[in-house]
Amino acid sequence: MVQKAEARVLRRLNKIIMHVLFIHDAFPAQFGRLALELTKRYGWKCSFLVEDLSRCPTPTPEMLQQLEIQKLPLSEDLRKNREIPWAQVYGRYLESCRAVYEAVRARQHWRPDLVVAHGGRGAPTLFLPEVLDCPILNYCEYYFAPSRRDISYRVDLPLVDPSQFYPRCINAMTLVSLVDCHAGYSPTRWQRETFPKRFWPKIEVHFDGIDTELYRPHPVTRVVAGKTIPTDTRVVTFVARGLESMRGFDQFMKLADRIGRELHDVIFVVVGGEEIYYGWDKLHTGQPSFKKWVLSQGEYDLERFIFLDYVEPSVLSDILCLSDLHIYLTVPFVLSWSLFNALACGRVVLASEVDPVLEVIEPDKNGLVAPMFDTDVLSEKALQVLKKPEEFRPLGEAARALMETHYSIDACLSPLKDYFERCIQSDLRG
Repeated sequence: MVQKAEARVLRRLNKIIMHVLFIHDAFPAQFGRLALELTKRYGWKCSFLVEDLSRCPTPTPEMLQQLEIQKLPLSEDLRKNREIPWAQVYGRYLESCRAVYEAVRARQHWRPDLVVAHGGRGAPTLFLPEVLDCPILNYCEYYFAPSRRDISYRVDLPLVDPSQFYPRCINAMTLVSLVDCHAGYSPTRWQRETFPKRFWPKIEVHFDGIDTELYRPHPVTRVVAGKTIPTDTRVVTFVARGLESMRGFDQFMKLADRIGRELHDVIFVVVGGEEIYYGWDKLHTGQPSFKKWVLSQGEYDLERFIFLDYVEPSVLSDILCLSDLHIYLTVPFVLSWSLFNALACGRVVLASEVDPVLEVIEPDKNGLVAPMFDTDVLSEKALQVLKKPEEFRPLGEAARALMETHYSIDACLSPLKDYFERCIQSDLRG
């Protein structure tokens, strides 16, 4: 072990290329763009071990060419049973740890200086110290709350079993990986503070980095899904990976209905799939699609809505740049990339008045906020923007400036690189 540590010291002193192994259940997710920039700007080698390459956003050709990506050879049972009963998730986690161990052991050329793994569902790195001699860094995305946050925030929806047990169950894996890792980082201060306080000294705050070149204010044609939008028609946007209760899709539809009854020159562009990623919407409604259930609950003028499933990032950027008002409604939970993308496009954003949002949006300075369930206040603010959008344009300009200075990949990359190097150097000294 001493000889291996000395070899790592020599590699660092001789400036041999740094090698980071990223482990995540999907690609590119949080790590793809980061790894690409570390490779392009600093010459680092970045390898990936992932379960799935098919989830959005789609990897770019440059990522596929520059990064070494290996698919985790899961057993057929593990691959088929992603939606297993809540009480069995820990067993699946241990099986994933074994699969990661076997995959790394089979690749003798993988001798990384650092492992960075997503800890949101329990980073499957538990057995890696048996085969790798390097620090393990956890991406500490979130720690579920037993009540009054995330899946338990929607008190307007009936309580269902096992929602009261799920947080402790899913957190068990997160805790194991957090105890076992060398250090961790969270994208925002609020996310870090969801973890038990005793772990805060182990977790630093480093944001992922937004592509502010792709998501930027730019002129676009007023055509969405083949439909031409007249220049005198206002556009309201809503974006979520899944149109579900935790992202406030039902509240948005109530707000859109209120706006539509007041203004006739408004069209609503909604981007998001029907898959439910968080919470218990299927149990609440008895239907597999929360979107369809919501639309069945009201008399909405669907001619004024354009519903899109997943779209490529470049298309999403164009859609956001059409927006006169972007609505972002969420329970207290991890902020969506769509919020940052809309802000980077210089849009006026009206968002839920919850703590994670307030870490980014300063009310009336770079965006607007209102209580998620107060349709009266939300509609009042939305109508003010839509009736006189030019008066609110400075909010969008301030939002763009904030993204460039604090949340862009250019602003975030160097601190993350420095943190990775500190973790490696600390391990070498130890």
